[in-house]
Amino acid sequence: MFGELVIAYLFLAGVGAGGTAAASLADLLMVREPFGVGVMTDFAEKCPAERLTTLTLAVSCVAMALGTACLALDLGRLDRMLSLFLALPTTLMNVGAWAVALLLAALIVLVLVRVLHLPWVGRHAVALLEAVASVLAAVVAVYVGLLLGTLTGVRLWSCVWVPVLFVLSAASCGCALLMAGSLFVEGDGVVARLVSWAARVDAVVIAVEALAAALFLAFVLGSEHPGVRTSAASLMTGEAVLPWWIGFVVCGVAAPLVIETVCFVRDRWAVGATAYPAVAIALAGALVLVGAVGMRDAVVDAGAQRDLELQDPAITPAEEDGKVQKAASLPAASADVA
Repeated sequence: MFGELVIAYLFLAGVGAGGTAAASLADLLMVREPFGVGVMTDFAEKCPAERLTTLTLAVSCVAMALGTACLALDLGRLDRMLSLFLALPTTLMNVGAWAVALLLAALIVLVLVRVLHLPWVGRHAVALLEAVASVLAAVVAVYVGLLLGTLTGVRLWSCVWVPVLFVLSAASCGCALLMAGSLFVEGDGVVARLVSWAARVDAVVIAVEALAAALFLAFVLGSEHPGVRTSAASLMTGEAVLPWWIGFVVCGVAAPLVIETVCFVRDRWAVGATAYPAVAIALAGALVLVGAVGMRDAVVDAGAQRDLELQDPAITPAEEDGKVQKAASLPAASADVA
């Protein structure tokens, strides 16, 4: 049903949206990089925090571009791509396509403004664009989370906890990009404070994500729907076991949460500790990204494991058996089977 290109799109769009929101909010609230006439023209001479936000925005831009390319390759035809923007009536796919395109355009401008010297672009204009980009990033994160649910033939994907997991994962990926990027800039006081807040926010997001994952599993394991039961078997003993339990639960939730908690305790109580260890916090960020891939892969695989017949999301096994027996009693159905 869904191949690697769609899984890659779901991941890259989430990373791009999360990274955009994290870097934009970091600049708006903490860094406040100056722009316009008389500012530093050499990127290498910018302060470390400014280079960190630029690096995060650049990675987010690349992720959005690659994700868009994956979607285009999966669609395979130009007319299908254009229909995402022009088809009527307006649907979630139309809104999502425009949000992705506008976010990618905003990211390109934000990166170019930071890398090139554009004296006519002032601080207020950049701040406004960052605020708009943050809103677009939120729309993209929600759209990607709801995308699977538009396929009503798969009951698992219409579960309310699937978009919740995708949105929380995107937020965690945004924090992860800031955390991992800190390994490539000097660790001055502003960077240390920025990374500290990113790790704290990420720990809270991961904790909520773990709760959402538990509620998702409770729904899957407790459902009587035949399609969801097949999905549950995939998550517990089938092809989705490794990406869900090792990729997502261990690498994406447990390990980074432990690392961030230990760093927080060290920062609060250890004598002489002035900043989170750069390698440890970068490792936590990398593990979050691994977990994001695992979660999306597992959810897609678990939904795609069952037969591709459409089923009423509210149907029970008893009702389905009754429909089968009734159909079998009809002469026309018997003739078709014969």
